[in-house]
Amino acid sequence: MRKAVEFAKKVVEWELTIVNIKPHLEEMPFIQPMAAELEEVIVEGKTLDSAQEIARGQLQDAIHRRQEVEKRGQDLRRRIASHLKGSFGFASDDLVKFGVRPRQNGPRAPRTAKKPAPTTPE
Repeated sequence: MRKAVEFAKKVVEWELTIVNIKPHLEEMPFIQPMAAELEEVIVEGKTLDSAQEIARGQLQDAIHRRQEVEKRGQDLRRRIASHLKGSFGFASDDLVKFGVRPRQNGPRAPRTAKKPAPTTPE
């Protein structure tokens, strides 16, 4: 975004140059070709800036749509995995072929209670 602001400032400078040079072009004919070219550059720059803003909007739209698809896909996969676990069993090795990790049977490590932070006497 910073570069877009910098570009806009440059275009404003170019336009200021053109507006203020026009009354003096008859006195300085050697500047006329450069002034005409600068006017073309301004038009092209504005056109490209507009196209870039449209593309930026399309990118944001695509990002939001992709995030929605990702969310829906993850939700559907979780639901299917739950049904598969219900059908085959939570620890069944058959779950692996569906990309679902079976629950490991066996002893679990005991949970340890969090120790309270030591207090300092006041």
